[in-house]
Amino acid sequence: MPEQWRLILDSPADGVWNMAVDETLLASVQAGGVPTLRLYGWRGPWLSLGYAQPLPPGLVSACARAEVGIVRRVTGGAAVLHGADVTYSLTAPEAALPDGLRASYALVSRALLRALGELGVSAYPASGPAPTTRERPFDCFERPGQDEICVGGRKLAGSAQRRAGGAVLQHGSVRLGDDAIPAAQAAGIAPDAATNLAALGVQVPDRTLRSALVDAFAAELDVGFEPATLASEERRMALARYRERRAKPWAPPSQPGLLASRPPLASR
Repeated sequence: MPEQWRLILDSPADGVWNMAVDETLLASVQAGGVPTLRLYGWRGPWLSLGYAQPLPPGLVSACARAEVGIVRRVTGGAAVLHGADVTYSLTAPEAALPDGLRASYALVSRALLRALGELGVSAYPASGPAPTTRERPFDCFERPGQDEICVGGRKLAGSAQRRAGGAVLQHGSVRLGDDAIPAAQAAGIAPDAATNLAALGVQVPDRTLRSALVDAFAAELDVGFEPATLASEERRMALARYRERRAKPWAPPSQPGLLASRPPLASR
């Protein structure tokens, strides 16, 4: 029998809560908790910023006028506009994934390609070198990084990773449809830079993409997934992080490595 990992299928939520949960799942794995695949959506448009990404002048006020939320991820990379996408989050011990950053990215890339193939999408991983910090555009989907998923030269799915305390968090976005033009303009995102499933003629509901992603990650990781929810202690931690961050969610979050000394949150 394959090893059993946890599967959390969450309803759309605001960006601060979504990031608080992902950070909590990373802390849980650091403390010996169960590896988890989480799939979720976003309630309204939200712009997520990479951990060290500079905050452009005027962005907060422009997004507020357009009712676009801003939240900073604990992972690196550039900005992503959410709301017309499905987001995956994979948290696991480093030892449970292929050794090294490139190899773990490649595994996730294979899972995404497998899921998209089930939907009839002929996608491929970008092969060029990842842009340096100086070269990286503000918009994550404007230029693909190595092993990120493209169709026709345009990015369809992006990913970001964080390693801390022997644990890995990798999360990313698969675009279902076009971003709303006012939200993209306020967020500084180029509306036509990337592609999405609807633009490729693949009109599928959220649940269909989620099901394909679950099957694909199970196959690539050679694990089974058991549907579950956050443990009670995990929910308490996520709520604490949510309350801590909601007043100024674009500020850098607490270092996830500082959570490694906490007791296990979700037992194996």
